[in-house]
Amino acid sequence: MARRRPRGAPLLAVATLAAAPAAAAGAPQVPVIVAEQAPGSDAAERAVRAVGGTVGRPLPLVGGRAARVPAHAVAALRRDPSVRGLWPDAALRPRDDDALDNDLSAYDARPADPAWRQAVRLGTAGGDAGAGVRVAVIDTGVARTPVLEANVVARVDLSPDADGQDRYGHGSHMAGLVAGPTGAAPRAGVVAVKVADWNGAVDVSTVIAALQWVVTHRHRYAIRVVNLSYGTDSTQPAAIDPLDLAVERAWDAGLLVVVAAGNNGANGDGSIEKPGDDPLVLTVGAADTMGTADPADDEVAPFSARGPTPDDVAKPDLVAPGVSLVSARAPGSTVDNLRPAARVGPNRFKGTGTSQATAVVSGIAARMFAAAPGLTPDQAKAALIATADPALAGRPGAGAGLVDAAAAVEAVAGGAFAGLWQDWPRSTGLGSIDASRGGQRVYADVTGDGVPENVSGEIDVLGAPWDPAAFASTAWTADTWAASPWSALTAVGEGWQAASRPVATWTGAAWEIDTWTAKRWSDLGWVAKRWSDATWSTGQWN
Repeated sequence: MARRRPRGAPLLAVATLAAAPAAAAGAPQVPVIVAEQAPGSDAAERAVRAVGGTVGRPLPLVGGRAARVPAHAVAALRRDPSVRGLWPDAALRPRDDDALDNDLSAYDARPADPAWRQAVRLGTAGGDAGAGVRVAVIDTGVARTPVLEANVVARVDLSPDADGQDRYGHGSHMAGLVAGPTGAAPRAGVVAVKVADWNGAVDVSTVIAALQWVVTHRHRYAIRVVNLSYGTDSTQPAAIDPLDLAVERAWDAGLLVVVAAGNNGANGDGSIEKPGDDPLVLTVGAADTMGTADPADDEVAPFSARGPTPDDVAKPDLVAPGVSLVSARAPGSTVDNLRPAARVGPNRFKGTGTSQATAVVSGIAARMFAAAPGLTPDQAKAALIATADPALAGRPGAGAGLVDAAAAVEAVAGGAFAGLWQDWPRSTGLGSIDASRGGQRVYADVTGDGVPENVSGEIDVLGAPWDPAAFASTAWTADTWAASPWSALTAVGEGWQAASRPVATWTGAAWEIDTWTAKRWSDLGWVAKRWSDATWSTGQWN
C-alpha cells in the first residue's frame, strides 16, 4: 500500500469529483483509497474508470484519491501497474470522550521546555557526549534533516517504502532526542530501523523482526542501546509473550533495551504497555519539569503510564523529561501536517509523551557506554535507577525518580555496579502472537489477493503461520536472519544515503479502522482533530 505524499503538496485540499462512467448495472460498489504509482498523473484515475469505478477527492497525504469501485474489480485494480496501493475506505467508530484525558495534542500550544537538560544535569555529564556509541531507534525512520545529518550511520527499512525516510514524523523526533544538537548524546550515532510508513501502522511481528535484525547486526554497527518507543495494551504474561522474549534476546545479546511505559496514565494503575511490562528491560515514564531546572516543582506527567504490570512487577523503572521537548522535525510528514502548532521553525518540532522521555534516557545511556565500554545492560540499568533523583520517588508512576545523567555516567565510569546482574526468569515466548497484539490491530494483504484483511490469529503480518516453538528455539544469528522471510524484505543503506531496495517487497499495513478519529480513512487531514487515541502519534507509538 502506498504511503507517499507528493513533495510540497498541501495537507488541506479542495475536494473535487471527476466525471466517471456509470458502473456496471447491478455491480456492488465499495469505497476504497487508491494510491497512485506516479502521484500527479491520471493513470490510476483512468484505471478506476476502466473497471466502472468513480473517482473522488484527492488525498495528497497518501499520494492518491478516494474512489468507489465494483467489489469484483478490487483485486484486479490492485495489480494494475498505475496503482501503488489500494485499501478499504471503511466507516470508523466514534471515539469515546473519556479518551480525551490522554490526548497529548493539548500540549502543542505549551512553550518548549527550556530547562530539561539542566533538570537531568546533562551539562556536567561526561561520556564524551556518546561518541563511538550507536543507538538503534526502532521507529518510523528518520527524515533528511540537518539536525541529524552527522549522526545517522545507517538506515534499515522493513516497510514497503524501502528507503528509511520518515513519512510519519515520530522516528525523527526520537532520533533527535537521542543524538544530534537537540539530543542527550550529541556525538552518538543512530541506526534508524524503520518499521512503519506514513500512517505509523506496525504489527508486533514486524517489531520482532526488527529486533532480530538489530541483534544480528549489533557488532557491525557498534550498537549498544535499543530505543523502543512502542507498546501494545496486551495483558498476556511476560513469561510467555513472544515480544517480551524478543526484547529479552536483545538484552541477553548485550543491548540495553529502553522502552516507553506508554501514555495511558489516565487509566490509572496497571496501564504499563508491552514490552515495557518485561521485568528485564528499562522502562521509562514521563516527568513534567514545569520548564524549570528545580526538582521541587517536578511532577509525573498525568498521561504517563504506571504499574504494576499484569505480572505484579513495579514499573516504570524511572522517569525523564517528556513534556514539550524540541527535537527534529520531519517536514511534510503525517504528524507534521496534523500538528502544525507543534512546529518550531523549519527543522524542529515539539513533542510530548513517554516516547520522548525514553529517547532522552537512551541518549544518556549512550554516554554511559562511551564512558564505560565494558558496561553490561544489567549494570547500566542498575546505575540509572540507583542514581536517579529521588525527589519524585514514591509518587505513582515515578519509579526511582528523575534520571540524573551526570550521576549515572560518573557511577559507571568509576566502576560502580560492576558484577551486578538480574535474575528474573526469562520468557519462554511460547504464548500467542495474537494476544501480544492486544486491542490494536492492523490491516495487511496477508493472502496476496490485493485486498487488505485484519491481521489476527496465529499468523504474522506476512500471512505466515506463527510457530511459537520454532520461534523460541531458533537462535538469532546471521544464518537464521538470512533464512528469515524478512531478510529479502529489508532494505539497508549505510550512512545518510537512502536504503537500497530489497529484491522483494510487501504491501505494508494500515491501522484497524476503529482506531482512527476521522469518519472515514479518506477524511484524514480534513476533519480529524487528533491523530492519536491516547498517544502522541497513533496506535502503538508512545
